[in-house]
Amino acid sequence: MQDTVKEDALKRLTTARGHLDHVIRMVTAGRYCIDILQQSLAVQSALRAVDSTILKGHLEEHVAHAMHGKNKEKSINEIIEVFSKARR
Repeated sequence: MQDTVKEDALKRLTTARGHLDHVIRMVTAGRYCIDILQQSLAVQSALRAVDSTILKGHLEEHVAHAMHGKNKEKSINEIIEVFSKARR
């Protein structure tokens, strides 16, 4: 993983963890359901941003090179598998 991608992903994950901790406190305190759901959606959005950052870095660092070599099929299958899991 590229250093810039790693730094960005860690920063976003730390933010998401902070949001998740807030959601947990809200549930514990018995806060209004809609407020909890809105914060939960913010956590999910933050995690999707992490996924996008990591995927972009992977495509730039590994897949672009593999497309010109013998690992082309393997790289394509990995990406298809990741997207299949994301749709579940």
